[in-house]
Amino acid sequence: MDEPNSESSPAAASERRPGRNFRSKAAVLAMLCGFGLTGVLFAGVSHLEQDRLELTFKQQVHGRVSALREGLANAITGLEAINLLFASRTDVSREEFRKFAVPLLEQRPYVLSASFIRFIRDEERAAFEAELAAVRPGAILREMHDGHPEPAGRRPLYRAIEYIEPLDDNAGALGLDTLYPARDEAARERAYATGLPSAGKLVPLAQRARSRMGVVIAMPVYRAGAPLTDAAARRAAVIGETTLAVLPGEMIEKIVEKSGMGAPQQADLKVYASIEPSPDSLVYQSPQRAPTAGLALPSWLYPVRVQPVEVPIEVAGKTWMLEASPDRAVMAGEHLASLFTLVLGIVTTLLGTAYVSSLASRNRVIQGRVEERTAQLKRVNEALRLRERAIESSTSSIVVSEAREGNPTVYVNPAFEHTTGYSLADMQGKSPSLLYGADLDQHGVAEIRNAIREQRDGHAVLRCYRKDGTMFWNDVTLSPVRDDEGRVTHFVSIQHDITAMKAYESELHHQATHDALTGLPNRVLLQDRLLQTIQHASRKGHELWLVSMDLDRFKFTNSRLGHKGGDRLLQVVAARLRAAVRPLDTVARLGGDEFALLLLAEQGSNAPRADQLQRVLDKLAEPLVLDGVELFMSCSAGIAVYPADSDDPHILAERADIAMYRAKEMGGSNYQFYTAAMNERLGERLRIESALRTALERREFELHYQPQVDTASGRIVGMEALIRWRHPEMGMVAPNRFIPLAEETGLILPVGAWVLRTACQQLRAWQSEGREHLRMAVNVSARQMAEPDFVQSVAAVLAETGLKPQCLELELTESTVMNDVEHAITVMRQLKKLGVKLAIDDFGTGYSSLAHLKRFEIDVLKIDQTFVRDLTEDPDDAAIVITIIALASNLDLEVISEGVETEEQISFLRQHGCQQMQGYYFSRPVPPSAFITVLEENEARVAA
Repeated sequence: MDEPNSESSPAAASERRPGRNFRSKAAVLAMLCGFGLTGVLFAGVSHLEQDRLELTFKQQVHGRVSALREGLANAITGLEAINLLFASRTDVSREEFRKFAVPLLEQRPYVLSASFIRFIRDEERAAFEAELAAVRPGAILREMHDGHPEPAGRRPLYRAIEYIEPLDDNAGALGLDTLYPARDEAARERAYATGLPSAGKLVPLAQRARSRMGVVIAMPVYRAGAPLTDAAARRAAVIGETTLAVLPGEMIEKIVEKSGMGAPQQADLKVYASIEPSPDSLVYQSPQRAPTAGLALPSWLYPVRVQPVEVPIEVAGKTWMLEASPDRAVMAGEHLASLFTLVLGIVTTLLGTAYVSSLASRNRVIQGRVEERTAQLKRVNEALRLRERAIESSTSSIVVSEAREGNPTVYVNPAFEHTTGYSLADMQGKSPSLLYGADLDQHGVAEIRNAIREQRDGHAVLRCYRKDGTMFWNDVTLSPVRDDEGRVTHFVSIQHDITAMKAYESELHHQATHDALTGLPNRVLLQDRLLQTIQHASRKGHELWLVSMDLDRFKFTNSRLGHKGGDRLLQVVAARLRAAVRPLDTVARLGGDEFALLLLAEQGSNAPRADQLQRVLDKLAEPLVLDGVELFMSCSAGIAVYPADSDDPHILAERADIAMYRAKEMGGSNYQFYTAAMNERLGERLRIESALRTALERREFELHYQPQVDTASGRIVGMEALIRWRHPEMGMVAPNRFIPLAEETGLILPVGAWVLRTACQQLRAWQSEGREHLRMAVNVSARQMAEPDFVQSVAAVLAETGLKPQCLELELTESTVMNDVEHAITVMRQLKKLGVKLAIDDFGTGYSSLAHLKRFEIDVLKIDQTFVRDLTEDPDDAAIVITIIALASNLDLEVISEGVETEEQISFLRQHGCQQMQGYYFSRPVPPSAFITVLEENEARVAA
């Protein structure tokens, strides 16, 4: 029995060996396949993890880039807002700049300073440094040397910081000449040529106690009204800049900090102020982070790593570079899925290998589990879920509608409900056009409808209405959504509420086209309306009048009332002008006391009528009381007619101004139509004005004297001092050619002071020769009366010359005292206290009332020569003269008649009680040497 057993054992062994070999081969094959599959799965999952890590890193970096771009754009928007302030206003004060800039800077804490830089010539330097010292004691014009500010050297031109905010933190930059040394002129030239903000290179900033490198973003300020047709014209029109100064590192740190993001985790973030990274241009580097806690894996297990990212950033025309480098350490926490896959594959492979021959079915289960795990990992990274979360979290309103008739809405996000008040339930199945409803008369509606019909992208700004009925401006961007076959199935629209932006644009437009003080249209809007009206009048064949108006003696009134009172007076004038014209006419304020009217033809007529303008002048001439002071206003007006004078708006305006100056030359309170001869008069006016400024210094003025004769005795009792101008080229210039100009330019003050002193000195000389009875009459202008120290100056002249006050007679015109009655009364009382005699000159030509005359402390009434000239022929003039003489007698005043030239006039005046006379009958105005002869002849005649 042993033998068979011994035979059967080898046979059985031989039968089992192939099975075991087969199972061994199968196990090896299963192991190889398992390890191979594990390796493939590990590589695949690692690749997915690598893609996820790289995508996450890029998203983090681009998130920081977006925050930086938004912060930089916000800073540049603030610069543009400050620049727009200077574009809309011709004269921005330091306080206005501060009030405008400080709120903008508070919203942008990463901006170091905002400033206004102005070009200054060397001859303006002293005045500019005085202004700086008034703001900041010790401040002067300075320049940078080796990173430190020092007193600026002498140069023909400076580009100096005039305003800067916040001032306390940036006082070191006040008055800094940015033109020297030249550092970033290329960037500034680019800004001057384009009108856009431009960032310069890294430069040392004067604001810091120690030199710090910073960047200046500049935007040009152009001269108001200058044409900006091309780059050369814009460069020529530059008068200064508005700038922002920033420390790039601190700015980037604050922007990133404000965004709440910080630097990407486990990354080194660097920003260079140039397109090419270099150590010199490095302006920001994220702080060092502590090593990440966790298990570190060998780098050979994951040889492929996330690559550094470089993103260019545009900063006001200059390109910066952001560089982000990831941490090179391989952390287990970043690769849990692949590690899990690797471990699971190894375990599964070993188990499968052990049981491959008997558990074939389990291999299929394991493979299924591996596939299920792989699918789960893919679903984690599905982009659809990310997009869904992004849409729900978006601050922009998003609407999805079907691409079929009626475009029924299928989805709105929470931001849409917050903006409009409509929920998804309210909008479900309804067209998005529900937002603008019946308000179809807007261009954007047609654009959106066309985009839907043509199945293309569309964009429009629409007036939309919330659920509660309130209107808001909606910026709508529409895009079609296509399926795999390219058919449009839906439309998605992204909407932004821009109501606040629209309101701000409207406010800026109003400020740019209207006068801030009076609310009237300004020069810009007037020119626009004039151009449109000319086009309309051309089609209709009508005339239109452009009227240039200037208030008479406003400078005197303004100096009396003060700037605030003058502003209120201008507001009253603006209100009167509006009330005096029709709604279809235009009233504009051009600046100072200059106004303009655009008068159209009345219904049924082809041209405006003179009574339209006369109605305006009469309205202005009505008395007004301001701060308890009664004032009488008048104006001079010049008229240019379209099309007779020109069809060009600018030429019409120039010719209206010329006619207005002619009205001023004629004494004011009238209007004149433009004529070609006025151009020559304007040239003469400019020549006279130029020569007048040096006439006093060159001793070209001289005084002539005309005697005043006692009617009863025929004796000369006084004389009137009359100024004459002997010019070396123009000869003897008549007073009516230069006195109004002296009044207008303010030169009447030094000229009037010279006349008063010279006349008093001359009278004192004659009195020293034994003529103690003589008195001197000197004319006083309205501008002199308005000066606060006028009475003191008269007293000083009397003291200096030793002339007795009662020997000096100051002649005031009716218009002078009636311009500001209360002030005139106050000045006259003070003069009377000195003992000076006062006379009302040209009496009867103004508009004084008996009530005012009773309050005036005067001694003499002078009858104007216009009444005396024809009194023997014109009964009306005779009646007026008799009335004035009787009035003076009743008020116990002396009367002097001017312009006496005939024996008949003398007889008439003597018969009716006129006490003194003056005129060519006795003598023309003559120089002092000739006047001595007149005196001697008169004395001899009286003695005989």
